[in-house]
Amino acid sequence: MLTLKKTTIMPDISVVLGSKNRKKLLKATIKSIRENGFFGNMEIIVVDGGSTDGTCNWLAKQTDIFTILQPNYKIIDSEGISVLAHSWGEFMNIGFKYAKAPWIVMVSDDLILAKGALQKGFDEVTRRLKIGEKIGGGAFYFKEYPRHLYYRVILLPGDIVTINHGFYFKEALEEVNYIDENDFNFYYADSDLIMRMNAIGFKTIALEGCYAEHLVHKPKFGKVKFSPSLVREMSKFNEKYPISPPSKSVLKIYNSEKTNITPFWKAAFLNCIFGIFLRYYDRFNKS
Repeated sequence: MLTLKKTTIMPDISVVLGSKNRKKLLKATIKSIRENGFFGNMEIIVVDGGSTDGTCNWLAKQTDIFTILQPNYKIIDSEGISVLAHSWGEFMNIGFKYAKAPWIVMVSDDLILAKGALQKGFDEVTRRLKIGEKIGGGAFYFKEYPRHLYYRVILLPGDIVTINHGFYFKEALEEVNYIDENDFNFYYADSDLIMRMNAIGFKTIALEGCYAEHLVHKPKFGKVKFSPSLVREMSKFNEKYPISPPSKSVLKIYNSEKTNITPFWKAAFLNCIFGIFLRYYDRFNKS
């Protein structure tokens, strides 16, 4: 009797993102991942925070997406500050730990990848690894659409490249025990992760030629510029890393990358309108 062995093809990259109640934006992000032109094997993991807008029903029909449902919501902590019941680190670590590939690509559900970003990024981080560099990850250059006309990568103390969106080497994540789930509820958790990775020699780099469009957030009007949770986490980060500030805050690239951003206008028209006003506001403030 002939016995057929079931074989599993291991992915080269695992694309991980979190989402909640942003079905239209999520669909645009997933489309840009699927159609990005990656030639290797890829898995897509979405950790949903308990969407009620039809996102979960849509995800249930996507045979190429592994969906993890972890309801998340706001609570008031012991200091009277509004925070997530499950910190961003706890939430994202679910996807990171499940990921099977040696390289994890973290994106947002309001991000559209430019064509070729996944393949170019993968080629660069694996090339550097092969020549002996200890690479912990690589950052996509991203633009706050439509506010900015340039793509940027943000720098941390010590001129360390942070990864708002991009590649993580899973081995490096394991070495530092993933994202801190306790000290940082949301803000600065990714920056802390990058600092800890670099501290043990896993360098993070900017990925030339890898671009992404990130939907600009609506501006917050009022006297309070920073939320109490942001102020607290900023203070924690600065106390933990009393290093001289970076020589410059961002690396900028002006590039006429042709990316279809129509989904942003369809799914978040007001964000786009505010983004245009903010672009002119920035210009006015510089003059």
